[in-house]
Amino acid sequence: MSGSDLALFVAAVLRDEELNELITEINVLQSRLTESKNERLVVQITGENGTPIYGEESFRNAERYDDDDDNDDEIILSFDKGRGDDITTDGFPLSSLPEIKVTMGGVIVQRFNIDDPNIQFDDELYDEENRMEYIHIDGGGNGPIVSVHGKLGPLPLGWGQRHTGGDDIVLTDLLEEVADENNELTPQTLIIEALTFREKDVTVYGFSAFVVVLFGTFNIGGYDRKIPLNYIVNSAIQDADRDG
Repeated sequence: MSGSDLALFVAAVLRDEELNELITEINVLQSRLTESKNERLVVQITGENGTPIYGEESFRNAERYDDDDDNDDEIILSFDKGRGDDITTDGFPLSSLPEIKVTMGGVIVQRFNIDDPNIQFDDELYDEENRMEYIHIDGGGNGPIVSVHGKLGPLPLGWGQRHTGGDDIVLTDLLEEVADENNELTPQTLIIEALTFREKDVTVYGFSAFVVVLFGTFNIGGYDRKIPLNYIVNSAIQDADRDG
């Protein structure tokens, strides 16, 4: 092997090593980016101080609202109910919880004060076995959440036969009415099953801004240039393939 051949061989080896190191570094950065994006997409429903966590789900699993009410601008995120209808483990104890908080990526996006929400009963939907009423809680217009879907109970015996589906009532008024019928012996629990977001508000609150491009800084012609790393890797691989 001549000196020039050896020099070309060494240069090719060094180039391949540098390319492999660059690819490895990019893979590490992309893995960290994916992890960070996933964390930012986690929606949690918590108590006043962030604990306990009553519900957790990734916004990746949200779906466009599908019903007959022309809600094309709404997105619904459903939560795994865990043990389902066990109100002792899966719900908010409304008697001792002044506030419900919703966070995304650890950032508070909306709060619900127990004294304020206006609720609506679902027409003719009542869980007789667990004495729970299906309800919607209005989002209140102070955040991206349009409504909260859930179940409230245990309600007084016979509630299902006389409730007025579709009527609105302030949550605190409902709790007082139920407490009177229950002689204040049975605290009420709320199980949240889904949150509905308005898509345009989701964008305003920054939820859709998850695309981040990794850049490398290189000195070209005496100037620092930021170039997307995936472009650099793809170009280098193409050059290597072309040079054989």
